[in-house]
Amino acid sequence: MSRFILAAMMVVVTIAGCNRFPDNGLQVVADLPPDSSCTVSADQDTRLFRGLYDLAYRTRGGQPVDYVLALLLESYIISNRLEFQGEQGNLQVDNFDITILLPDGSAPPFPEGVPNPYRVDTSAVLRTATGSTPSQEVAAATGIPAAYQDLIRGYTSIILEISAGGTTSGGFSQRSAPFRWPVDLCQGCLLDCQSEDLEGSCLPGQDIWPYCPFDPGTGGTGGAPP
Repeated sequence: MSRFILAAMMVVVTIAGCNRFPDNGLQVVADLPPDSSCTVSADQDTRLFRGLYDLAYRTRGGQPVDYVLALLLESYIISNRLEFQGEQGNLQVDNFDITILLPDGSAPPFPEGVPNPYRVDTSAVLRTATGSTPSQEVAAATGIPAAYQDLIRGYTSIILEISAGGTTSGGFSQRSAPFRWPVDLCQGCLLDCQSEDLEGSCLPGQDIWPYCPFDPGTGGTGGAPP
């Protein structure tokens, strides 16, 4: 399985078009945490049970950050390759459709014009399955854009309903069934200037990654989050 340095990519657009049945050949099965070297791998054993997004975290420039996903994908598409042509069943996943929901399954009352669902881009290629064993790969993407922080600040938790989409080498589109990922929201719960994990904190301010806010007055860390 390939490994890559975790980096999120996003383009937020409004989702349009008709509903369709999901393609069972593609599934989203887990959200993976990066290791101490900030890489993720489809064959790693570590899984996250649920997400955590600290809305108080800011970069040194005072900017909020996106909530990032590293989703484990599975393809059940089998090979239909012929001797005189290349593989047609390899699948490139290039987007996730994401809907923010409340724990009861309803949509939060966002202002008119705010996309929900929205689409974010990604890139992962899943080769054809071997027998009954699906192929696996990890795709990184923005799960919650930082621009949505003020819209979700009044809630203690939300659910991301995520559907992966892509196209096979043969030109057939695929869309997975929804994968629901719960994310708890907090203000400063990951602030920990005494943590030994600060230097290796790959995604400070989310999930299991602590942070210590930068203080421009002292040139170091310390103080309360902006």
